[in-house]
Amino acid sequence: MKYLPIKFHITYIIFTLLFSFFGPREYLNYEKTLVAFFIAIYLLSVSIGFYLGYNSKLHITSHTDNKDLIFKIFKYSLLTSITLIIINMFYQSMQGRLNLNIFEMGKNYTNYYEYYYEKKETAQFSIELLLLITTAIPKFISLCLGFFLFESLRRKYKYYFILFIILIILSQTVSGGNQKSLGDIFIIGSIAATIRLYKINARKRRKIISAIATAFIILFLIFSYSQYSRLDARDISASDINNYMAAYSSFNVDHPIFSLLGDKMGLGVSAFITGYLSGGYYGLSQCLTLPFEWTYGIGNSVALSSFTELLFSTNIYEQTYLYRMEETFGIPGKRAWHTIFPWLASDVSFFGIPPLFVMISYFYGKSWKEVIIYKNPISLLLFSLLSILFIFVVANNQILHGYDYLLITFFVITIYIFKHKKFNIK
Repeated sequence: MKYLPIKFHITYIIFTLLFSFFGPREYLNYEKTLVAFFIAIYLLSVSIGFYLGYNSKLHITSHTDNKDLIFKIFKYSLLTSITLIIINMFYQSMQGRLNLNIFEMGKNYTNYYEYYYEKKETAQFSIELLLLITTAIPKFISLCLGFFLFESLRRKYKYYFILFIILIILSQTVSGGNQKSLGDIFIIGSIAATIRLYKINARKRRKIISAIATAFIILFLIFSYSQYSRLDARDISASDINNYMAAYSSFNVDHPIFSLLGDKMGLGVSAFITGYLSGGYYGLSQCLTLPFEWTYGIGNSVALSSFTELLFSTNIYEQTYLYRMEETFGIPGKRAWHTIFPWLASDVSFFGIPPLFVMISYFYGKSWKEVIIYKNPISLLLFSLLSILFIFVVANNQILHGYDYLLITFFVITIYIFKHKKFNIK
């Protein structure tokens, strides 16, 4: 149990890397050996950091129980989140953009992002951005503490929390075609379920593991269908998918995945895994061949670089590995995901990635220990945030990518630094 998160992460990274090497999507001039060596160093770094963090000495307090305070924080966060989500749904409905037809998620996704970029280019995205920022922190707190406290909640608040989850799925996943929100629910819910594995008998443990595995399979199928739906909305099928692909990559439609799953399901699964979980390693391989240019601690985040450009009219993004990769190799830096590493390396270089992740995984291991031993709710927030970071390592710098998670990250780190020790209660 104590090393479960890092064992899962290592398995996950190895699987996605092998799928990138031997999956249905093929790439031009893929530096596989270079990527494999870099990932091996990365996995060693996170393993060392997690081990040191988990085995570090913890500060233990004898303060009185803080359950009432934590419940109040959860209650007000939950009610605030529900209210803001309903306001957002009402606004979307007034704009004619609320579509709750689950079979049109692909169309909804396409329509929403066409609208999003149109508004962004004309600087008219203020209401959506305001709602996104305002909801971010209470929504994250509600998700983490809701799953964590669910069994001890009064029936009324259990119903409120279930309503909260349904509203997120309807407003973001169904109407907006956004898979990220559903992924967050699964990740944070799985963390709460995994915490229960500690100090329970083998029979109950097997039931929880089976429930998590079942939820994972369902989520995987939903994501795959969503990818197929997006392609189908654009009249793209497996037989002509390569007509729409960039010159540097193509799908091998004779791959066993298409033979086993058929054209439709095979295309959905292939698009999901290569688009989100394994395709980023190719962009990483190209970035690894480029020289380092420092981006002043800002280039790692889309939100930070956009904010800096707005304030100082300085385009930091043009110095990042992602932009220079696009200029050199013609591979889009933002349209596709290329792992977290080029983002972070723009500020610390690729040589700085291993020590950086030793530090990050140190707090990952430490917060995990504080959660499973002391049920520390503040450490739970940090562990959940870092779990999202590690899940999205294969994609991008998710916890600093948008304004919402940028705010959440600064909030969680701040509250962890100043308050977490008070909740390691004997």
